[in-house]
Amino acid sequence: MFVKKSAYFALLILTLSACGAQVKSPISSTMGSTPVIAHTDQERALADQAHALDRLSRDMVRKSTTTGAAIGAVAGCGLAIVSSSAKAQCLKGAVAGGVIGGVAGYAHGQSQVQKRVELISANTLLPSVRQTKDQLEVVKGGVASVIARQDAELMQMKSQLALAQISQAQYDARISAIKASRAELAHALTQSAANAGQANAAVKDAVRRGQTGLGWYLLETKKIQDESLSARAQISLL
Repeated sequence: MFVKKSAYFALLILTLSACGAQVKSPISSTMGSTPVIAHTDQERALADQAHALDRLSRDMVRKSTTTGAAIGAVAGCGLAIVSSSAKAQCLKGAVAGGVIGGVAGYAHGQSQVQKRVELISANTLLPSVRQTKDQLEVVKGGVASVIARQDAELMQMKSQLALAQISQAQYDARISAIKASRAELAHALTQSAANAGQANAAVKDAVRRGQTGLGWYLLETKKIQDESLSARAQISLL
């Protein structure tokens, strides 16, 4: 469902971008009453996608910091990394060892597992990273399109204002709407970059503590962070 919705909004953004070779200002060229200037459909669609990116990146942080795996030194297990279910099996084995070899051996093995239960579940994190990557691609394309249209509109409005085709109030109202639109996008991308940075730091910590197989997650969370910042850099707040 989420993928279908993202695809729909991406198509909407691209369709609205392609409509008409000439950029048309949403402001009426008449000098009558000043209209209430709202965001364009393209701006609203992109804002929704940017907020979705922020939500997904926050989920990525949760998935990278929630207890999902454990490294244990339970006697007799011989496992480097165990999931929560495998952990239970290890402890059962340790219990059996405790019966045979003494309660002290089991207690020691259990304490070693409990000390190292805050590592990352790669299987849980994987879909979250992929969804965030896909959503970022939608937002990046939308940002480039919306900013280009807004820049062209700003130039057109300056000409209209100079020719007295629109009022100063109309001009100022649309400028305020564009500023608000850009500020909203910039905030969502800044937050997404920060979230990706947190996820990357969590993965680094798991690697430092001995978890293997996280190279792809290190690269992709850093890439999400960098590309979110790059998209943010395209947005001038006027």
